[in-house]
Amino acid sequence: MNSPTAFVLAAGLGTRLRPLTDLLPKPLVPLFHKPLVSFALDSLLAAGVGTLALNTHHLPEAFTHAFGKEPHYGNHPLHMFHEPLLLDTGGGIRNARSALSESTFFLYNGDILADLPLLDLLAHHRASGALATLLLREGGGVANIRFDASSGRVLDLRDALGGTEGEKKVYSGIAVLEPAIFDWIPEYGPYSIVDAWLEALRAGEKISGLVCSSEQWPLWMDLGTPAAYLEAHRLLKNFRPSYITDNGCPLGVESSWPQAIHPTAKIHSTAKLEGLVVAGPDAVVGEGVSLQDSILWPGAVIEPGAYLEGSIVQGIHPVSGKHQGAIL
Repeated sequence: MNSPTAFVLAAGLGTRLRPLTDLLPKPLVPLFHKPLVSFALDSLLAAGVGTLALNTHHLPEAFTHAFGKEPHYGNHPLHMFHEPLLLDTGGGIRNARSALSESTFFLYNGDILADLPLLDLLAHHRASGALATLLLREGGGVANIRFDASSGRVLDLRDALGGTEGEKKVYSGIAVLEPAIFDWIPEYGPYSIVDAWLEALRAGEKISGLVCSSEQWPLWMDLGTPAAYLEAHRLLKNFRPSYITDNGCPLGVESSWPQAIHPTAKIHSTAKLEGLVVAGPDAVVGEGVSLQDSILWPGAVIEPGAYLEGSIVQGIHPVSGKHQGAIL
């Protein structure tokens, strides 16, 4: 059986995470020195994906800087599809058809941090004979998918069909699709994959679902706000995703990961670090600085005597003085 391919949705504007996303696209914001989207890529590769693809729109040059002019992730080519005009989820899939139309493929929202059962999802999908299979959860988000557990079928999305049967579940942002999905996406213009699924349901096509337990698979969050970004670091400090191994991660994550202070960061001996402090590559923390629960991006400079609490420093300008809950 052919290896599945994968398409990661990475073209969003990330408006809720501004001003962080004024500097980097949301999928590239660093989490313990790894781009957010790399967690999705690691997970997909661990599930046996062969071809990796993603779309870009906002600050596309940042993706080139992260993955190279001939984009690769580890030893795997990474096909990038730029969208000068945002095409929405379905239009983005159509735009990447050249990389996806030959086999079953994963669809993965690139702005979520998750550790979910992708192999189980793939096996369930292949056994179901469905056009698409959605990975669902029982809580932690907006429950707007009507799902019938007895048949394993999705009955409605966003109550667009007016149905009242089935239990409401949360869509995780991950699905498996057959190439026949292209028959339900218009040839031109922006279009939502949800609308494609709804049209398929109206025509009697099968959309299936797999519900994963939040107790068994607790890591799933949308990094939509600065507070969520800080919380993601707290979670990862004590939780190692199952797809990150000592020698199996494409980026060569070491057994010491996550390492809060990057080896190239320079922390003055008199600086005081409390709680969760992350300092990225080439960050500089000066004499007498006090940092508490703060994240320093690559190249951030904290000048002598500064005090930061609950802050995120992008590294655009040196930071001095006292700041609480700030993005600098």
